[in-house]
Amino acid sequence: MTYSPMTATSGQATQGTVAASARNLTKTYGQGDAEVHALRGTDLDLPRGRFIAIMGPSGSGKSTLMHCLAGLDQPSGGTVTVAGTDLGSLDDDALTVFRREHIGFVFQSFNLLPMLTAGENVMLPLELGGRRVDDAARERADMLADILGVAGRLGHRPAELSGGQQQRVAIARALITQPDLLFADEPTGNLDSTTSAEVLDHLRRSARELGQTVVMVTHERDAAAYADYVVTMQDGRIV
Repeated sequence: MTYSPMTATSGQATQGTVAASARNLTKTYGQGDAEVHALRGTDLDLPRGRFIAIMGPSGSGKSTLMHCLAGLDQPSGGTVTVAGTDLGSLDDDALTVFRREHIGFVFQSFNLLPMLTAGENVMLPLELGGRRVDDAARERADMLADILGVAGRLGHRPAELSGGQQQRVAIARALITQPDLLFADEPTGNLDSTTSAEVLDHLRRSARELGQTVVMVTHERDAAAYADYVVTMQDGRIV
C-alpha cells in the first residue's frame, strides 16, 4: 500500500494517531557550486503503530530524512516532532537523552557487543539508561525473544548465532525500551533472501502485535512490500 503523506492542512492527522511528523523539512550540504539539497521541503506524518518503509535510489534523500526524524542530524530548515516534542527545541544533551528514551535503532551490521550474551545485549539499553532491570523488564525481554524466535538463544554470544538470529536479537534490543519510533536502516542488507523474509516478517509483527511504530529505510521493493505504507523519495522530495 502506498502511503500518501499527510500535510499540516490535510485534516487527516489527529492527535494521538501520529508518532512523528516533519514540516517543510530541508537539508542542504555544502555551499556554492558544491551545494547539495538532500531534502527539499518535506511534509510527512508517520502513523502510530504501523510499519512504514521509506524507499528510493541512492541519493534520493531517504537516509537523510531518517537521520533528521531520528534526531541524528539537524535539518537546515523546518521542524521534526516526535512524541509531541519539537526536536529543534532540545540542546545536545537533552537530545541524547530523548533519543535514548524514545527512539530505537536496528542497523544493517547488527552492532551487537561480542563479549555479551544475546540476553545481555537485549538488556543493555536499560542499563545504559540507568533504568532498573526488574522482573517486568525481564518479562518484556522474554516476551520479545519469544515473538522474535530467539528465546532459546539468549544465553549464546553473537558469534554463536546466525545472521538472522543476530538481527532478531538487535530488534529485541531496540524494542526493550518501548520506543515511540523504531528505525531500521537497511536491516536485511547483510542477509540472504530467506533470512531477510524472516526478519521483515518480525518487523511487521512488531507493528501489528506490539503496536510499535517501525520506520524502515530500504532501496529494495521486495522489502518495502512487507510494510503497511510506503513513502517513495526522489531528489529530496516525496513523490
